Amino acid sequence: MRHILAVLAVVLGALVAASYGGAWHPVGDSLAVFRREFVIGFALALIWTGWPAWVRWPLAGLAVAWLGAFVWASRPDTPGAGYVLYQQNLLHNRADSAEWLSRVRVEEPDFLTLQEVSPANLAMLSGLERYVNAVHCPLGRMGEMVMTRHPVVAGSGFCSKRDGIAAVQVDLPEGPVWVVSLHLSWPWPHGQAAQVDQILPALRRISGPVILAGDFNSVAWSHTVARVGAATDARRIGPVLGTFDLPLIKIGIDHVLTSGSGTVQVMPKLGSDHHGLRAVVRP
Repeated sequence: MRHILAVLAVVLGALVAASYGGAWHPVGDSLAVFRREFVIGFALALIWTGWPAWVRWPLAGLAVAWLGAFVWASRPDTPGAGYVLYQQNLLHNRADSAEWLSRVRVEEPDFLTLQEVSPANLAMLSGLERYVNAVHCPLGRMGEMVMTRHPVVAGSGFCSKRDGIAAVQVDLPEGPVWVVSLHLSWPWPHGQAAQVDQILPALRRISGPVILAGDFNSVAWSHTVARVGAATDARRIGPVLGTFDLPLIKIGIDHVLTSGSGTVQVMPKLGSDHHGLRAVVRP
């Protein structure tokens, strides 16, 4: 049994290490999705391997320290003052929209960043009379959109050449702020890394204050999120939140980034397969 546990500890340890390798190969970001589970399994197997104590306990201590940091990073935010953003992957074939529209009307966000804006969802959004369709980048049943109840800077809206972002400058009392809706495909073996390569030139057009939110299909500690943040000079805000349900675990693949500061709370799905995010941002 100890031999089996030793093999398991080596395999899980290797997977943990590989999950940090997204900068070298896209498989690293795929493994990063399950880093927490790999660390837990590694620590449990390690303790019972029969390896020398000077090997087992320092490594187990590192695993526990990482898990402690994860728990700390998952603490709920307390909303402060600022502009309210509502982020939602709508789900292109959603069956019901009444609850979601009602929630938006209650929250009265300053900005909406939306993904999977299918023709049916576009028709549904016409019910938000107070909001301007600031920029819409359609792509069949997909597509990204930014909506706002503030004036937009004329001619500022644009779409990336490769499906991925819709961006527009919003005219606020403090000055213009970029608001960006982003939608990425799944990581390796799917085409997320190549998609990011293709939309980076569009992201680099964005300079100055920015709020970027979307369905990254990648976790907070991934190389993908780091690349998007570096391209826009923005950082991810808010705790680590579960926004998408796998069969046994929740994963956090929807994020808000900004050049300023802010807080983020998870919202109900309300007809989507993703949870929404409510951010209060000071760009």
